[in-house]
Amino acid sequence: MTLAERLLPELEQQLENTRKVLNQVPDGKNDFAPHEKSMPLTRLAGHTAELVGFALLHLTVSAINMGTPEDPRKILRMGMKSELLAEFDAMAARLVETLKSTTDPVFDEPFALLKQGSLVLETTRYNAYRTLFLDHMMHHRAQLGVYLRLLGEKVPATFGPTADDK
Repeated sequence: MTLAERLLPELEQQLENTRKVLNQVPDGKNDFAPHEKSMPLTRLAGHTAELVGFALLHLTVSAINMGTPEDPRKILRMGMKSELLAEFDAMAARLVETLKSTTDPVFDEPFALLKQGSLVLETTRYNAYRTLFLDHMMHHRAQLGVYLRLLGEKVPATFGPTADDK
């Protein structure tokens, strides 16, 4: 099996789990933040969704220079949940197809993350995909679960049942 074939089932499961959580985010609560240092719900939901688009970049470009006119990332803010989910679904479908066509040697190619020209991280495409995308998405998805609980919304199961599963 290729590395992409091994990674595909995990990607599909994590995309499904993330969509379930994003689907529970309530419309009309965009400014909610549990603490003054926390991101507002609109930004956290948008960031969780936009990470799928960042993963496409990890697999297709050699570097991202954040905070510059050349920054290729698409930054999302949740307006209506339906719009955010449509954007997430489109990016997820592109990511699945991109992953399927990524060859093993591509995963070993270098990837750099810069901020306005200063090197933040230099690694391989594989490590960028795993840490800057998958781990990062799961982290923010878990944060969204806390927001949902504090808002009195149902928290969907992602790694097993939640208190809302009866």
